[in-house]
Amino acid sequence: MRSLLLSLIVAAVVAAEPFTLERLAAISRDIATVRIPFVQEKRLAILPEPVTAEGAIEISRPQAAVRWEFTGRSLMVLADGRIRRWDDRGREQVGDDPSLEALGAQMRALLSGDFASLGELFIVTPDADGAPALTLTPKRAELKRYIERIELRFRADLSAPQELVIVAPGDDLTTYRFAEPQVGIELPAARFAGP
Repeated sequence: MRSLLLSLIVAAVVAAEPFTLERLAAISRDIATVRIPFVQEKRLAILPEPVTAEGAIEISRPQAAVRWEFTGRSLMVLADGRIRRWDDRGREQVGDDPSLEALGAQMRALLSGDFASLGELFIVTPDADGAPALTLTPKRAELKRYIERIELRFRADLSAPQELVIVAPGDDLTTYRFAEPQVGIELPAARFAGP
């Protein structure tokens, strides 16, 4: 009971502080490992119903690795400084994909906690009212063909993302809703080697 009360007090103090990129980076550095389940919903102008998928993001700062998995569909791993991806059959995919550059930048920001580093690809704008949220607007023309903006909202304690919305040209919208993060869990190195 005492630890629950202490956790609630700490969460209240953290939530009371204004949101800044520096504060986000500092809190991120203190989290060695985290697993964040999500549900992705795609609303495409050409389809009458949304397409949904479940998955999880796993981050290990000690291993400098991120695993972004769509359960039973595909997997992307950032490890050893490079991004690798696999299809639903476990076959590694190769080739250039402009959207992969943006995803790679987001994966690196999740790993480091340094969302200001996205400034090479995006205009990074914190929420004007101080909410724990960022809007990322592409700078490069090739990214603008795929992404109008990304809206990223964090949990009040800044331990993990709460929602990620990708707005694409043509009224296409992809929303990730993140569940409660599992902080400090064991993530074996094999999780970041492939399927």
